[in-house]
Amino acid sequence: MARSVEDIEKDIDALSAEDQQRVLQHLVAELDQRSQPVAPRDNIEAAWLAECERRYEELASGEVEAIPLEKVMADLRRRHGRAD
Repeated sequence: MARSVEDIEKDIDALSAEDQQRVLQHLVAELDQRSQPVAPRDNIEAAWLAECERRYEELASGEVEAIPLEKVMADLRRRHGRAD
């Protein structure tokens, strides 16, 4: 059974100032997290998952070819005037 708000308030009043601050920080963090829209975050994750799956299928089917990291890095160094 859930405790009443009044009981929780009494318990908080009995805490030290330091512990009351910790409780306050926890509650603020919880409220901030709850105020974040969940749906857009889920939509972003779903979009990235779909993009990863699309790219994997392109690679697996041979539609696109992977470029080795060494070649990518060499091209970047050449473009930006670095010779490592």
